[in-house]
Amino acid sequence: MTKNYSEELKEMLDKFKDKGFEWGKSIRYLEFRNGCSKEEMEKEIFNCFNSEYVEKQRIFDETRYKIYFIYSSKTGRVYVIKFTEKIRIITIYPLSEATAKNYKRKFKKH
Repeated sequence: MTKNYSEELKEMLDKFKDKGFEWGKSIRYLEFRNGCSKEEMEKEIFNCFNSEYVEKQRIFDETRYKIYFIYSSKTGRVYVIKFTEKIRIITIYPLSEATAKNYKRKFKKH
C-alpha cells in the first residue's frame, strides 16, 4: 500500500471549495448506482475526514485522487476525482462486500 494522501487532498479541497463541481458521468446515473443524492455525494467529498484512505494516481499529465470510504465490513464507496478549474468527479462506485472487507483489513495496517 502506498502513502495516504488525505492531508494533500484536504488542502486541495479547501482551495477549490468555492469553484464547485463538474461531473464526468450523468448525475442521475451516479445517484442510481450509489443510492444517494448529488448533495450527499458532494457533502461526503468535502467531509473527507471520514475517509479510510486516499490514493494519488498520476495518469499521463493529470493527477487523480481515489478516496476510499469504508462504512462497514460489508459496504463502502470509492470516489475518483481530479482538479481542473473545478472539482471534477470522474466516477463514483460502490464496493462489494468482499472488496470492502479486504480494503478494511489493508487500511488498518497503515
